[in-house]
Amino acid sequence: MLEHVDSTLEAFFRATVPLSALDVDVSFEPPDREWSAKLTRPTVSLFLWDIRRSTARAQSGVEELEREGRLVRRAPLPRVELRFLATAWTADHGDERALLAGVMRAILAHSDVPSSFVAEPLQELPPITLLMARAGDEQPDVGALLDGQLKPGISMTVVTAVDTDVFTPAGPPVEVFELAMATRSGVIDPSLGVRRIAGEITRPDAIGATVLSPHGTATVNGAGRFVVRAVAGDEIVVSTDPPVTVIVPLEGGVRVS
Repeated sequence: MLEHVDSTLEAFFRATVPLSALDVDVSFEPPDREWSAKLTRPTVSLFLWDIRRSTARAQSGVEELEREGRLVRRAPLPRVELRFLATAWTADHGDERALLAGVMRAILAHSDVPSSFVAEPLQELPPITLLMARAGDEQPDVGALLDGQLKPGISMTVVTAVDTDVFTPAGPPVEVFELAMATRSGVIDPSLGVRRIAGEITRPDAIGATVLSPHGTATVNGAGRFVVRAVAGDEIVVSTDPPVTVIVPLEGGVRVS
């Protein structure tokens, strides 16, 4: 996953700074003295120095999605904060500052990495966020990271979701709700049973329409769905123009086109 973040960042900065592949290298290696001694071309270093789980962007609840042709449920994906130190390395001090300024402008101009630069394995995740450190934020020990070399650097945080690939199969949608009532002696009386039928209608003009059955009424919600009290054989009428009718089956809910 981290290698895909690296390729995403390289594609993003090469296009937005811009950084020509013919003239400038992009490196994710530790920028120590041994590394810098081997440089032969202008280089932008994007060194990942810290990884933390994001609490500020954590979400709760359950979400549904399709995975390999079936409906599954999972907890919202955890977010992580990846902290990078961006530095520029050239033989000329002016060129170095120009490169670093271009990186800074690219970060400040984009709150999210545009999807066109995101690596394919990350395309289905929420947008990748870019943040430049502000005054007062925790800063890296630049001297230690650069092995004592004096360089200005930009502290950048990349926030991304992580697909943990943990999910549970989702059951079929609920189509019928059945309740039963018991007498004081604890014996269930079938005559007191209540059945509620789940319905779905695909017509756009049905939103907000009244649903009538011999045993109750309901209203079609914004998703085109309703739940109404009924029994098998009942005629359900959706008060569109013209009205639409459907017969309640012995099992399951109803769908109206």
